[in-house]
Amino acid sequence: MRHNYWPGLPATLLTLLLAGGAHAQATGEAPELAELVAAGTIPPVSERASMEPEVINYGSVGEYGGKIRFGMRGVSDEGTLRQAVGTNGLVRWHHNLSDLIPNIIREYEVSDDAREFTFHMRRGMKWSDGAPFTSEDIDFSINDLLLNPDWDELSTRYKSGGEPLMLEVIDEYTFKIKFEHPNGGFLGQMAREEGARLNHYAKHYCSQFHPNYNDNIDSVIAEENVADWKELMYKKCGDVRDEVRWINPERPALDPWILERPLRGGTTSVTFVRNPYFWQVDTEGNQLPYIGEMESTIYQDAEAMLIAAIAGDFDFQYRRIDAPGNRPVLAENREAGDYRLYEVTAAGGNYNWIQPNLNHKDPVVNTLFNEKDFRIALSIGTDRQEVIDTALLGVGTPWQTGPFEESPLHHERIATQYLDYDPDEANRLLDELGLTERDQNGIRLLSDGRPARFLVDIRNGHPHIIDMMTIVKPQWEETLGIQIDLNVVDRSVHRQRSRQGDHDMTADSGNATWLPGQLPSALLPIDSSSRHAPLWTAWYQTDGADGLVPPDHVMERYKIWETIYATADPAEQIRRYHQLADIAADQFEAFGITKNASTFGVVKNGLMNVLEGMKSTGQFPSPANVFMPQAWYWNR
Repeated sequence: MRHNYWPGLPATLLTLLLAGGAHAQATGEAPELAELVAAGTIPPVSERASMEPEVINYGSVGEYGGKIRFGMRGVSDEGTLRQAVGTNGLVRWHHNLSDLIPNIIREYEVSDDAREFTFHMRRGMKWSDGAPFTSEDIDFSINDLLLNPDWDELSTRYKSGGEPLMLEVIDEYTFKIKFEHPNGGFLGQMAREEGARLNHYAKHYCSQFHPNYNDNIDSVIAEENVADWKELMYKKCGDVRDEVRWINPERPALDPWILERPLRGGTTSVTFVRNPYFWQVDTEGNQLPYIGEMESTIYQDAEAMLIAAIAGDFDFQYRRIDAPGNRPVLAENREAGDYRLYEVTAAGGNYNWIQPNLNHKDPVVNTLFNEKDFRIALSIGTDRQEVIDTALLGVGTPWQTGPFEESPLHHERIATQYLDYDPDEANRLLDELGLTERDQNGIRLLSDGRPARFLVDIRNGHPHIIDMMTIVKPQWEETLGIQIDLNVVDRSVHRQRSRQGDHDMTADSGNATWLPGQLPSALLPIDSSSRHAPLWTAWYQTDGADGLVPPDHVMERYKIWETIYATADPAEQIRRYHQLADIAADQFEAFGITKNASTFGVVKNGLMNVLEGMKSTGQFPSPANVFMPQAWYWNR
């Protein structure tokens, strides 16, 4: 059984989808690779790109050569590298973000009960070092790592009904992933970045760092100066969503470009070169990528990146320069910088999602934050239009969270309730909660006499959120008597504080976290982005071994979430998502400011095949994986 993830695929998109999935023999290659073939250094292109390469038809047939330059803010900004190079898993989203299509595999089937997923690999496909890519690599990634209790806690993405996935290897190029319970959302989860963990680890290379395959593993651990084999594996083979992925150029990969200059201390740039064994071709059989090199310069702050963009130093960039306040200066310098502006749109979510910590360790604060009326008061006590006009130059639409109106998952109440600015009603609600006493500065006093003063954690590198919360701060303090201080911290500190429940509130961009293939963290506490309830999340992720037991309304949502996975029927999944949204709307656990607005980046003039309508999301790398930078080329 095969079907679109959501019904109603337009015929024009279906045509493009099918054109991108055809098979052909690779016949053309970059001139420098042809020279290596002639010298006998590498095999002919027809052998390197597999017997069944994927045909990419996302624009015109291009020309070989050149480099793509982009930038990243600091060495911790490895997400920028993922956006450029990708995390190639079994399947990926078509750029319409509605359809799942084969990626490193050539075809798949799903059983009617959504318990068995059969994958057919591309015969003759190879890793970037020329070693065969077969079902043995899948077996190693799953059985020796993901299902190894000494490796890591198994993510819920690889479970159904609390039971983990099972692997059945059929032959060299065919395997099944099976579940004890139906798992209708499995393929969507595998289209995310994390899905690539099923094929990230090349057995012929990574097994030398595993105790099951290396009798001398202790000496290797000592030589590499690491604590154990797990740390050794991370150091040598990395992970799909971690900085360690970019430190070892020797690691074989399946990406269009392979690491050349690694992300290590003191480096000023990270570079990549074309993968001579890449498995995609254009409609005329030319092996991709067209562009041979990628270079990411490391900048210390977003201001330096903006200056570089204006100077024309980027060939493609929107991450870290797309704050609304940057748009006028980017537009003014288009001719001098020899670039055009490129619109990047969102599929849903909120540009500033504010999450009070409902698992706060201070009992007085915890009691207050768990009062729904307190959260409603903060929401209706926020003048969103002032925030939009001042911090975002008027670009925005008041919004809570969730997919936009055009999505089948759109839920009117969770998206639009408690948006109207009503300071009188907000103050009445706060008074009814007993917050009637104030200090000499007009700040309300908590039940134990302390001022109602809270920290709002914001990740460094999000200037638009800082700007927005700078406007919210006096609104809450002067109108509501609730004082907040902005706590701008590094990403790692932000993650640690929120996971441990040490924060008061967080303000962060909230993607449409319940679009297909994404964990619905805006609807129930289910992953690390559910910062409003980290200890309920921990309870769920560890089957009760850690965290706090959630209340009944959360437990009910967990049950519904399990039933969503229990069906492969898209229409039924939509109905049950709306059930989740109904309960989440009733609870109103977090709130937003404005729709995720369209932002703008820069594209160098002459860079071709950059598709219009690019989506930005933290759930999968964009443009990589979806908008195919390997099909971009220079028109000189």
